[in-house]
Amino acid sequence: MKLRTELALRPFDFSMSHKDKIFFIGSCFAENIGNRFLYNKFNTRINPFGILYHPLAIKKSVDIALNENFDVSVDTFQFNELWSHFDSHSKLSRPNKNDFIDVLQKARLSTKQNIESANFIFITLGTAWVYRHIERDRIVANCHKLPQKYFSKELLTLEVVQDALSDLVSQISKVNPEVKFIFTLSPVRHLKDGFVNNQLSKSILHLAIQSTVNSFKQAFYFPSYELLLDDLRDYRFYKNDLLHPNDLALDYIWSKVNEVFFRENTRSVLKQIDVISKRLNHRFFNPESEASIKFNQHTERLIQDLENKISIKLF
Repeated sequence: MKLRTELALRPFDFSMSHKDKIFFIGSCFAENIGNRFLYNKFNTRINPFGILYHPLAIKKSVDIALNENFDVSVDTFQFNELWSHFDSHSKLSRPNKNDFIDVLQKARLSTKQNIESANFIFITLGTAWVYRHIERDRIVANCHKLPQKYFSKELLTLEVVQDALSDLVSQISKVNPEVKFIFTLSPVRHLKDGFVNNQLSKSILHLAIQSTVNSFKQAFYFPSYELLLDDLRDYRFYKNDLLHPNDLALDYIWSKVNEVFFRENTRSVLKQIDVISKRLNHRFFNPESEASIKFNQHTERLIQDLENKISIKLF
């Protein structure tokens, strides 16, 4: 008896290894998967400007990164004793203005460096619903908990999202012609927008992604959205909020990443990394015991053997 519709995937014509530089940008799901790459010791960077939920916010972060003359102090503001910026996430906010501007400059430089050097860029879109600051008449990446009366809410059109993604790929490809783009649609539902509005939003993003993938040979789609909503399709794969994927779901999606992006030699390295990571996390009641010392010495040998084998510093 077949109890679910499993999504069968084929490996891409290219592969990823620990020699590649991988950059993640976008919604919280970008961080979910990006952290799996980090745990497995890939050369990975994730969201220097913090989580960015919609395509115009992602596009703006790239504009800022590639514009050497961009003044990050413009559009900074203070609210609730914190300095923030409408194009960054609240996690970057700081009590001191100069400290905050320094954080923004570092985020801009990190984004620029990763855009220019990455072999692969994962771009994860979360929503097509955006907030416009009424007085400044500009769409923001984050409202930073300012009063709702300062903003109007609107749904991006398909044409606007298509143009943003097309410009994004073209803009990055000019400074990094060899990079490959992996687009994903976040499976996290934005039910604060309502069930129908969430579906409208995801549909617009999906159509825009497919248009971009069909228009650029260096752009590809990984079906994380379908893996959770159509393949797993059960609330036991969600956290208690019934919106975000739990660890079991992320394990399954990671197994599919493994299946389509990695070759056998990389999978072998991943197994060894997992063994070593678990050994490094092991704690003895008596760290000075002979057993503990021998255990740690063996772990060090495993690390050295693996790093010598692939000629990359991992740990």
